[in-house]
Amino acid sequence: MDNIKNILEEKFNISIDSIKQIGEGYDSKAYLVNDEYIFKIKFSANKKKGYEKEKAIYDFLNSRLNTDIKIPNIEYSYISDEISILGYKEIKGKFLSSKLYLTLSQEEKSQLKKDIANFLRSMHDLDYSEISSYTIDNKQNVLEEYQLLRDTIYDSLTDIEKQYIESFMRRLNTTDIFDGKKCLCHNDFSCNHLLLDDNNRLCGIIDFGDSGIIDEYCDFIYLLEDSEEELGHEFGEDVLRLYGNINIQKAKEYQDVVEQYYPIETIIYGIKNNKQDFIDNGRKEIYIRTKK
Repeated sequence: MDNIKNILEEKFNISIDSIKQIGEGYDSKAYLVNDEYIFKIKFSANKKKGYEKEKAIYDFLNSRLNTDIKIPNIEYSYISDEISILGYKEIKGKFLSSKLYLTLSQEEKSQLKKDIANFLRSMHDLDYSEISSYTIDNKQNVLEEYQLLRDTIYDSLTDIEKQYIESFMRRLNTTDIFDGKKCLCHNDFSCNHLLLDDNNRLCGIIDFGDSGIIDEYCDFIYLLEDSEEELGHEFGEDVLRLYGNINIQKAKEYQDVVEQYYPIETIIYGIKNNKQDFIDNGRKEIYIRTKK
């Protein structure tokens, strides 16, 4: 921790009285500094894998988006080939969860759905030409990842694993869900990134690290997910109806395609990052799903 403290004090000429780690991703860590600022730090040998895109999108949204819902406003940044750092004032609030949602009144639940739908509609309708370089082609990415799989461990997979993968690829190549609207999306719009205030209104949204110009349906993936961490497909469908002017069935199909891809995505992550445990977990998940 002293090392991180020294890095932040040196890079930004700030005095740190307290620092504690509050989160960790695959290749990044987040710290609460002086009980006021969040600093995200990523060590990388590739500048493009740092926070350059995330900072650009925060700057764009803070200057273009008309909303009372807070998003990180970057006050400190340092981006190099070795390390990337973003710092912003902590957004106060309580994280949305299925447990918290159950305590809300019907009126509060309805208002929350409206808040989410209105935010997404406002963000998705922005003219993104200024940041069009941050476009993400999900289908093309999957095709490239499939080729990586073929070039590496594919021949060592079992027939059941290969059948699962090939079934998914046939679905990918026949669906038209990737032909719809492209827009600026959060692209990781899950409960643990949504903050509520004391009146249980949506007050903040964090972690735009995966954001970019991508398929509109991407921001409904977690809203439609049935899991302990999320609120379930009925919640997501209600938000979609409030959002309007979108094909709900295709949004649901998109979510299902992403869900089907998850074990393959896990294997691919393991290959790219030389993490055998991810490869093993992805293969195990295929067997779990084929036995259902």
